[in-house]
Amino acid sequence: MKKIILLSLLMLPLLHCKAQILPFENIVAVEQVIDNYDAVEEGETTYIKDVNNVLDNYTGVWKGTIGAKNYTFNIYEKTIVYDEEYNIIADVLIMKYLIVDSISLEVIEDSTVTLGEDFPCKGAARFNMFSGNEMAYVFDYIGMDSSKVACGQNGEVYATLKNNNTQLFLKLSANHYLYNECLTGLVEQVLPAYGILLTKQ
Repeated sequence: MKKIILLSLLMLPLLHCKAQILPFENIVAVEQVIDNYDAVEEGETTYIKDVNNVLDNYTGVWKGTIGAKNYTFNIYEKTIVYDEEYNIIADVLIMKYLIVDSISLEVIEDSTVTLGEDFPCKGAARFNMFSGNEMAYVFDYIGMDSSKVACGQNGEVYATLKNNNTQLFLKLSANHYLYNECLTGLVEQVLPAYGILLTKQ
């Protein structure tokens, strides 16, 4: 709760000072904004804003099953301080998930219990375009266990709307990056590496 209040206080001056507003869907990467930082007036905030409500179709509860695992993803929109150094705030999507063994009903991983700013899947404030003009929203992903993050649970998750926005295809693109702290070698991923088709509830 203290973290949420502190974040809100940090954002107040950013939201109330002069801001240049950039439509979310026009941003390929936040690096574009930083590269053009010299053109921003001193004290001006850059707001990557969901002006046209393009993120609304992604929000909600999505469910799917693959193998013997049931997945529930809760996606919601949040305005965050994206880069404090360059005064960038952004509307992004946050994704929390619950993975349950469909036979034993044992919880495999539950990120819905995370508090504050500890989001395993936080929107990267950009879309990726794939062949056939297919557009995917990009989440930055790190696992919930720091030792597993060090051993490869890190990367990006791509979210693509399907069937008039009633379904969502999620695919993990794991970096498989091993940090020096990793002592066990590459660990198994908990998110579907080959993708999963989810249905909006």
